[in-house]
Amino acid sequence: MECISISHKTAGADLRQRFAFAEQEAEAFVRELTDRREIGQAVLLSTCNRTELYVQGETGSFGILEELLARKSEIDAERIRETARRYEGKSAVRHLFSVTCGMDSMVVGEDEILGQVRNAYQRSANCAAAGYEIHAVFQAALACAKRIKTETMISKTSVSVATLAAAEVFHFRPGEKTVLLIGSSGQIGGTILKNLLSRKEIRVLATTRTHRGLYQDGSGRVKNVDYQERYAWLDEADAVISATASPHYTITAGRAKEVMKTEKERLFVDVSVPPDIDAKIGRMKGCRLLAIDDFSRLAAHNNEEKRQAVADAAQILEEEVEELFKALALHNAANRIPEWKKKYEGMPFEKLVYLLRDELNSEAFEALLRALG
Repeated sequence: MECISISHKTAGADLRQRFAFAEQEAEAFVRELTDRREIGQAVLLSTCNRTELYVQGETGSFGILEELLARKSEIDAERIRETARRYEGKSAVRHLFSVTCGMDSMVVGEDEILGQVRNAYQRSANCAAAGYEIHAVFQAALACAKRIKTETMISKTSVSVATLAAAEVFHFRPGEKTVLLIGSSGQIGGTILKNLLSRKEIRVLATTRTHRGLYQDGSGRVKNVDYQERYAWLDEADAVISATASPHYTITAGRAKEVMKTEKERLFVDVSVPPDIDAKIGRMKGCRLLAIDDFSRLAAHNNEEKRQAVADAAQILEEEVEELFKALALHNAANRIPEWKKKYEGMPFEKLVYLLRDELNSEAFEALLRALG
C-alpha cells in the first residue's frame, strides 16, 4: 500500500482548499485512479484538514498520484512533491491507523475523523475500488479506533473542531446570543448545533436547503430558515458559524456589509475548507473571524492534556497493526500451504527446527520457539 498526504501538518488552509473534493468529484476521482493499470484499489480521504490517497497496486505509484493531484488543484507537481508526505508499505498502514484513531488530527482525539474514514472506505467499496487488502486494512483501522476510544482517555473528553467552534460562541460575550448556523444538517454542522443547544442562552437560526434538513425542536430555540434567505437574518445574528462543503462563499463581505445595519460586536466562525466565509469580513468593523487554521491554537491545551492517552493509544495501535500484518502475510501465503505440506511431509521435526534456525534471524527464531510453547 502507498499513501500520499496533504494535511494541516504540511499545508495551510489556503493550499489545502485546492485539494478539497465534493462527494461527486471524489467518486469520479476514485474511479479514475483505479482505471490506471498500475493501481488496482484506491481510497480518497478528503476532510477540512487533510486530503489523502491510499492505493494498492504496483509499487512506485507516487508519480501518478502527484500528477492527478496537480491536475485537480492546478498546482505544479513539483510544489506537491515539496508539500506532501509519502508513506509506503507498513508505514502507510500505520499512518492510516493513526489518522483513523484521531492521533494525527489537529484536535487530538476528535470524533469526526472516524466517520470520515468510514465514509471514504465505503465510497471505494461502492465503486468496486476496494479489494482484499483495502478491505482488510480499513476494517482493521476502524476496529482499532473503536478499541482505542473504549480503552483509553483519548476521546473521553470529547473535543473537536465542532465543540471548539461552539465554545468560542459561549465565550464570545455573556448573556443571550443568536447564532446563524449555516450547514446545520451536515455531520459537523449537526454536532455544532447539538453543542450550541447545550446552553439555554443560545438561540439558533439553522439554514436548510431542503425539507429533509429541517431540525425538529421542541424547545423553541431553533428556527429553520431557508438557505437562500440567510442574508436576511445576518443583522440579527450575534455569531455566524458556517460548516458546509460548498465550493463557493456562503457569506461574502460585500453582501454582509449591505445588510448588517446594527452596530455591535459579531463573531464569525468558518470551519470549512474551501472557506465558506469571505476573509474580508474579519477586517470589517466589529467583526472577528476565526478560520479553520485558528483551531490548531485553540486545540493546543486539549492536545497537551491528552499526551498520556496518546501514548496508551499508540501501544494499542501497534498491537492491532501487528495482528493485521500477520493476517495479511497468512493471506498472501495461503495458496502455498498445500505445497509446503507436501514438501515437508515426512521431515523429522528436529530437522525442520534447525532449518528454520538457519533461515531466521535470532529475534524471529526466538519468537518461533516461544510460539511452540
